[in-house]
Amino acid sequence: MARMITRNSLAIVSILALVAALVLLPTFLLGPGFSHSVTYNYVWTSQFGTEIAKGNLYPRWLPGSFEGLGSPAFYFYPPVAFWIAGAFDASGLSTLAAINMAAFVTLLLSGIAMYYWLSARRTYPLIGAILYMVAPYHLLDFYVRGALAEFTAFIWYPLIALAIVRLPERRGIVLLTLSYAGLVLTHLPMAMLTGFFLIAPLGVYKIWRDRGAFGPLVVSGALAVGLAAFYLVPALTMQGQISSQLLWGPWYRASSWGLLAHGPLLQMLYIPVLIGGLALLSLSARSIWTFISLLASLAALGLIPFIWDIPPFSQAQFPWRLLGLIEFAAITAILSCRPKPILLGLGLGLVLFSCIRWISEASEYLKKPVPYAMMGRDLPDAAEYLPVGFDTAKITDFERKPDLSAWRGVRSNEEVVVEAAGEITMRRAAFPIWRVMRGEEVVPYKGPVIRFHARPGHYRLERVYVWQEWAGLILSLCSLLMFGLVCSGQPSRKVTGAGSGTNPHHKLGRLELYH
Repeated sequence: MARMITRNSLAIVSILALVAALVLLPTFLLGPGFSHSVTYNYVWTSQFGTEIAKGNLYPRWLPGSFEGLGSPAFYFYPPVAFWIAGAFDASGLSTLAAINMAAFVTLLLSGIAMYYWLSARRTYPLIGAILYMVAPYHLLDFYVRGALAEFTAFIWYPLIALAIVRLPERRGIVLLTLSYAGLVLTHLPMAMLTGFFLIAPLGVYKIWRDRGAFGPLVVSGALAVGLAAFYLVPALTMQGQISSQLLWGPWYRASSWGLLAHGPLLQMLYIPVLIGGLALLSLSARSIWTFISLLASLAALGLIPFIWDIPPFSQAQFPWRLLGLIEFAAITAILSCRPKPILLGLGLGLVLFSCIRWISEASEYLKKPVPYAMMGRDLPDAAEYLPVGFDTAKITDFERKPDLSAWRGVRSNEEVVVEAAGEITMRRAAFPIWRVMRGEEVVPYKGPVIRFHARPGHYRLERVYVWQEWAGLILSLCSLLMFGLVCSGQPSRKVTGAGSGTNPHHKLGRLELYH
């Protein structure tokens, strides 16, 4: 029996791996195209690989970015996607091959996660997993947007849903803690949106059916945030040290993207069309998944008044990031019912229109030459990670490329010997992790690139760890200890029968209730 299960699992993984390979065949043959984030994927993967190969397993500071000034990008950006890509780079693959392999692995894992979610529901798991892998926004995220981290986030939605359904069992607590912590460490805006548009409605529905799920749901959420604290504490408390205002310009303002805002969403017609098609498909089912799909669809289109003006929603940048969740909820809903022909036809027609438009745009990006030579030489990074005080007027509008010519003549070094008093500039972007020392004396400096008034003597630059790093690490270790206690606690109670909070006459497994 165990051998049959193993063979069946291997067959399923093989089929999904073949699907992932076929879907990503164009990027395997032609290389990653000139997507919206191709520069960052290349620069970050390359430097992650270099640092991991040196033994620095969590490279928050990228030393080569901004023409060697350095960037604190991963004090603020979650690391999971680039841990994966960087590991492939460190293993000896080229940076482009590492990006492609990271995409392959994450696409495959998302299909496996969807398969196990739908297997628990007994609703066409293999078909659903394939549909999830080839869903339009899932692939648009890689081929057009180049959003490698958001592409990776698709792994976590099915696992989070499966965990909530399993509450209050211990395995539900464990899975929810790990999967939501994984999402936080993968893509912070999507973690926030998932909390409100998946965990909240599904959690309320679960608690309505079983009040015993409330405590485990809260505990799981707290443990997940705690496990991710080593990243979250610096990311949320150090934004005053960078040019974070560039994150919230008109193009990156969530409220600019609603249909009623007459903004750029109408210029990307395939996005609202896709949202409408998925919403129509989910209407065939009358379940919590229909509600989740419709709620997220209304929000993504900006049809819920004022929502994108209210923190933390206003920090989402693009409301249509919700499309990943909408696709997940819509596929879950449609596979659990007998679709109504009219809704099925209209929904598939709109989705097909979006697919055709997406394929056309993806083809253009794949054929466009990518300036990898320039990227490898200058290592341009995201403008928001420039040090505070940088003249943002020197940043080009659309490409967001800063003018760094003022520091190109400064020699790169960690130490300098000063023979005459005067102003000294060191080729390093100013950030609290750097300390200038003259012997045992700490020398104050100014930014945006480290400069200070020097007397004759020997000066050196030291790397220090700020309190946010220590506080985040301590919180994560404490959460890990508590998580270990949860894992080693008493066995969970059963979840079926009268004592579980469900109908004792219901003969189906509990997972069936969420169809």
